[in-house]
Amino acid sequence: MAPDKGREDFQDGQVMTHLVTGNQVFHNGVPVQLLYRVALSPSGETWRVRPLFVEEPDREDSFTRSDAISFLHTKRAHRCSAA
Repeated sequence: MAPDKGREDFQDGQVMTHLVTGNQVFHNGVPVQLLYRVALSPSGETWRVRPLFVEEPDREDSFTRSDAISFLHTKRAHRCSAA
């Protein structure tokens, strides 16, 4: 995946480097997909997100270092062979 263009404009340490366009994360317990970063401030980042598993419109969410953020992992089922 291509690096986020916005990252070039800011000093190291200001960007929450684990947030990348396309990531699916739980943001304070709510599953969302990161579409693109809208803004960056000393206190955090604002991202355009798409809620997962529900029919809701895309929205902008603010992410700060104190937020609970965990990555959504998917597991694939093992294929069963015909007996």
